[in-house]
Amino acid sequence: MKWKVIIGLLAIVLIVTVVSTGIYQLTVAEAKGREQEVVLQAEKRLKQELTPDTVTFENVFNGQTQYTVFSMKKDGTALRAFVPAKGKIETRPVKDGMKIADVIRQNGNQGKIVSSKYGFEERALIEIVTETASGYDYSYYTYQEGSFIKRLRIN
Repeated sequence: MKWKVIIGLLAIVLIVTVVSTGIYQLTVAEAKGREQEVVLQAEKRLKQELTPDTVTFENVFNGQTQYTVFSMKKDGTALRAFVPAKGKIETRPVKDGMKIADVIRQNGNQGKIVSSKYGFEERALIEIVTETASGYDYSYYTYQEGSFIKRLRIN
């Protein structure tokens, strides 16, 4: 009798593991694979059209227009490149090749950061939410240069 219970429990664990793995492969892994394909195509296009010295992948933004963002150096100048699937590649100068994580570290009280995320409407933004004594501060920075845009305080 004990062996039947043990075998039954092991079968349940095995079934749950197989089903979970299948669901993961059909959702998360498949989406990551599609994103990786977009990144590779964008990087290939960037290297062909602008011939940068170095290229570092940063992020893929999906919104009104999907585009892949890279940090790159060309002729000693640090740039951020915005590569859409179709259309013109945009570049912006970036002070010292700044990364998104650096913008978050440099701006906001590190002990009170509630969340930070990247998103966009027409263009990418960095949103940093910090807790204050009476509520929350929402600070927005440009993704391109990391410069401050606006602050919204909710009490």
